[in-house]
Amino acid sequence: MKKHLTLFSLLLSPLLAESELSNILSADKNELINQQVEQSNVQTQQLEKSWINPVILQYSKNYTTQFGDTVDTQQFVVSVDQPIFKMGGIWSAIKYAKALGKANDIDIELQRRQAISQALNILYNLKKSKYQLAKLELMVANDKIDIQIQKESYEEGLTNRTLYDQALLKKNQDSTSELELALSVTKLENDFMLLSDTDPYSITPPNFSMMSKKRYVEKQLELQRDSLRVEEKKENKFMIMTKYLPEISVTGRYTNEDLNPLFSAPNSSLKQEYFNYGFKVTLPLSVNSLDEIQSSKIDYLTAKINLNEKKKEIANNYRLIEKHLEIIDKKIALSKEDAEHYASMLVTAQELEEVGDRTSLDTQIVANTLKIREIDQEIYKIDAQLELLNLYVNVADAL
Repeated sequence: MKKHLTLFSLLLSPLLAESELSNILSADKNELINQQVEQSNVQTQQLEKSWINPVILQYSKNYTTQFGDTVDTQQFVVSVDQPIFKMGGIWSAIKYAKALGKANDIDIELQRRQAISQALNILYNLKKSKYQLAKLELMVANDKIDIQIQKESYEEGLTNRTLYDQALLKKNQDSTSELELALSVTKLENDFMLLSDTDPYSITPPNFSMMSKKRYVEKQLELQRDSLRVEEKKENKFMIMTKYLPEISVTGRYTNEDLNPLFSAPNSSLKQEYFNYGFKVTLPLSVNSLDEIQSSKIDYLTAKINLNEKKKEIANNYRLIEKHLEIIDKKIALSKEDAEHYASMLVTAQELEEVGDRTSLDTQIVANTLKIREIDQEIYKIDAQLELLNLYVNVADAL
């Protein structure tokens, strides 16, 4: 682990600010995410107030011929039927809405981070492809030299045709790989255009360093979301249970109406404008109540199991990335060791060329191979950054 810290502390540079990373995404992508956030906030507010019943306004006008001539009467009514006590169900409904809203907000944030991660992944792979193309160019150059050497040896009768054919085949394979890689670069550029309005070659991707397991777990957005899902299912379970318990509501009704001509004598005590108010207790009886309550309990237990499984997955993912980084460190060390050998060989080849014991072709092959090993080290460093990107993507305040 110490090797990781040493290696990546050399690579560490200040990370792009969150706003700059967000700007990697296209205007349409950012707007879509912003609209999802706004919609989630509106839905949360709506859900928090869902236990409040609407005030009903009603106006009616009726005509009757019951009293001889046609008589019209008008009525205006304002009525309220509002639960005020549901055995704790109202408070659970509010907490359920808050937990659901926060979980949905984190889901949207994870979507945003996944989009940014895809864009960064493409940027790293474009940078990696640049090194791979340079490596293949050197390999093709070596192949051409080898073809020349094998051709001369074959023509002089020093070797059979097999080595010459193998050199030709190797050159064709490397040239084909070069063409395929160029096509892959084009695909990467097109994929980036779907995510961003920016020229990919104008962006310098960040250099990540290894983070501690403690931070990785404690700041893990997926764990925060799944914890909220557990709370959400817990409150929903209680809401379902209180749905079938006694409920107390207050009722009120304001009426302003024309009096019925039959009862509108001059000395009548009937009022045109009056109030009705009171309360009621209701207890719903349903054959599905036990099944619905049991189903909500299962949802709650499932959410708890999913949270525990996610914790294991997060821990295993950290260990896996840590192992990948260890292997990459070893690859870099081996490549450095090879480069040192080829550097020594290059000095020897140049000395032998000077005295005429070796040709310039031999020296060029060694020089190209040395450059290939140096390029390999840069490719491995990008592989490390890709691993670290997977580590950072779902950690709060990391992207």
